[in-house]
Amino acid sequence: MAEYNTLQVETDGPVATVTLNRPDKLNSISIELRDELVAVLQRFNPGDEIRVIRLRGAGRAFSAGYDLEGGYDVMSRQKRHPARTQDEVSRIGESFIAQDRDNLRQVANWLQQIRRFRKPLVAQVHGYCLAGGLDLIGVCDSVFAAEDACLGHPASRALGLPTTLGLLPIKAGPLKTKELLFTGDTVNGREAEQWQIVNRAVPADELDAYVMKYCRRIALLPLDMLTVHKEVVNRWVDNMGYGPSVDTTVDLNSISHQSPFTAEFLRIATTKSLKAALEWRDGPFRGSNAES
Repeated sequence: MAEYNTLQVETDGPVATVTLNRPDKLNSISIELRDELVAVLQRFNPGDEIRVIRLRGAGRAFSAGYDLEGGYDVMSRQKRHPARTQDEVSRIGESFIAQDRDNLRQVANWLQQIRRFRKPLVAQVHGYCLAGGLDLIGVCDSVFAAEDACLGHPASRALGLPTTLGLLPIKAGPLKTKELLFTGDTVNGREAEQWQIVNRAVPADELDAYVMKYCRRIALLPLDMLTVHKEVVNRWVDNMGYGPSVDTTVDLNSISHQSPFTAEFLRIATTKSLKAALEWRDGPFRGSNAES
């Protein structure tokens, strides 16, 4: 099995387990992790020896979101700086919003590659599943969470939208989706099951065995049946407007990133620390939950 910097990969009969392996970063999603995850899926795409992929996280979290440790540019394949050239047009450079929109489209394309992987993808969520983590489980086929997992998009308080909205409008419906986005609050695994964000919540100490048992049960089906079942449901979601809806989210997210709140968050993150930026963003919300 090939070696990866951000993933651990193991196989057990027809089930392959892919573990996001940046535990010191709470498995935040970097460009390298994006690339390696696609490479792993491409590796497992041929043949029916592996029929199900289980996706989980190492350490204390499934994934705390996209990697913003070095500022928003860290998720970008292109930098937002004018080129050093004699050509005046390229020397002046592109607008922030144009490059931002292109970078968000790259993320959306990455998520679509995962969604269109032909074999079942089963997500196993413990700890934090936020922002980009929510996007990632949104394109998986089945999702199981620990009862004490923490799911949501606190980044809506200053950084805009998850690229695919985690498919929340389809899963949880418009009312619950707006509640999560308006507040940036999170839900635990039991609430996520009630909201249909995940298939089922189970006690944390039972999660690994439970999900593996489910994966083995799926793998009892032949691959050609599994791929047909997955494709037909995905096409229904496509016909409900998945593609145009993601395009709209990308466009509106680019606009949201023009907010002075986003600029201030990134200024604090780059001049002080990401921890300081998160404290600035989330501090006013502590103790203000409508249910408390």
